Amino acid sequence: MRDKKCVFILPYFGEFNNYFQLFLHSFSYNKSFELYIFTDNLRKYDYPSNVRVIPFSLEKVRESIEAKLNMKICLNAAYKLCDFKPTYGLIFQEYIKDFEYWGHCDCDLIFGNLEKLLMPLLNEGYDKIFAAGHLTIYKNSEVINKLFMHEYKGRYIYKEAFSSDSIYVFDEDFKDYNVHRIFLENGRKVFDKDMSMNPTSKKAHFIRSYYSPHTRKFEWENKIRARYYWKNGNVFSLYVKDGKLEKTDYLYMHLQSRTMHMKKNVFCADCVQIKPDSFIVEKNIPDSVRDFNPPLLWLPNRFWIDTYYKKVRKKIKGFAL
Repeated sequence: MRDKKCVFILPYFGEFNNYFQLFLHSFSYNKSFELYIFTDNLRKYDYPSNVRVIPFSLEKVRESIEAKLNMKICLNAAYKLCDFKPTYGLIFQEYIKDFEYWGHCDCDLIFGNLEKLLMPLLNEGYDKIFAAGHLTIYKNSEVINKLFMHEYKGRYIYKEAFSSDSIYVFDEDFKDYNVHRIFLENGRKVFDKDMSMNPTSKKAHFIRSYYSPHTRKFEWENKIRARYYWKNGNVFSLYVKDGKLEKTDYLYMHLQSRTMHMKKNVFCADCVQIKPDSFIVEKNIPDSVRDFNPPLLWLPNRFWIDTYYKKVRKKIKGFAL
C-alpha cells in the first residue's frame, strides 16, 4: 500500500497563462492531492505547499520517453505533448512511486472540491478515471502504466501517434483509436462519467461540452442562464429551475482557448465569479431566487475579440518567421 493517494503531473514549457496563480490558488484547497510541475519556466509564483516545481526541458521529456519506449519519437513542440500524456506514469515513475494514483491535467483549469468529488472514486479502485484529455487519472501500477502500448484492432496506436508530428488525440476518447478504447477493450475498471464544467470553445457564452459514456462522443448541453463560481475550494453553477434556485457542483472548470480578464485581487480571493471572458471577485453568493440575477445570454463579451486578436497575432508571427 502506497503512502499517498494521488499526484497530478503537469509538464509545461514556456509562459503560463495570465490566471496561472488562480489555478494554483484553487489547487491549494485540495490538501490530500499533490501537483508536480515539470517546467522550464522558473518565474516566481506563490506556489502552495502541495505543489512541487521540478526544473525540466522538453528535450529531457523526449529523451526520457525514447529511453523508456526504446523508439524514436516526434516531439518537436510542446503542443504535441497531449499525445504523450498516457506515458507520464512510466516516464516519471521515479517521482511518483509513493502514490497509489497519478493523473495528468491542463493548467487552464480552476479546481473544485477534489476531496469531496474525486476521493470516493479513488477509493473504489478504478484503473482509469475519466475520458477527456484535460484531466485523467490512472492507477499507479506497472501493468496500468504500460497498458497504452497494447495492441488495439490489429494496430499499435502509440507507435503511430508518437512517430507523427500531427495530433492523434491519443490521450482522450475523441476518435476510435485512443488510450481509453484500449482500457475498455482490455476489460479494465473504468469510470468515465464527465464531472467537469467544460465550456465549448466554439461559443462565446458558456455552453457545457461533456463526454457521454453512452455515445462515446462529446456533446453539448442546452443553454442555461447560469452563473458560475469558485468559492473556498468549490466550483459550482447557480441557476433557476422550476421556480427554485439550483446548484450543481463540478470537479473543475476548464477554460480552453479563453483569454480571461481580471484584477490581481482574484489570486487570493475567497470567492470569484467565473464569466465567459473574466474573473470577478464577489463578496456574496445569491441564496434565493429573489437574490439571483440570471445572466442575459444575448449580451456581448470579449470572447470573439480576444479570439480574433490571437489569430491575427499568430499570423503576424508566422509572417515574421
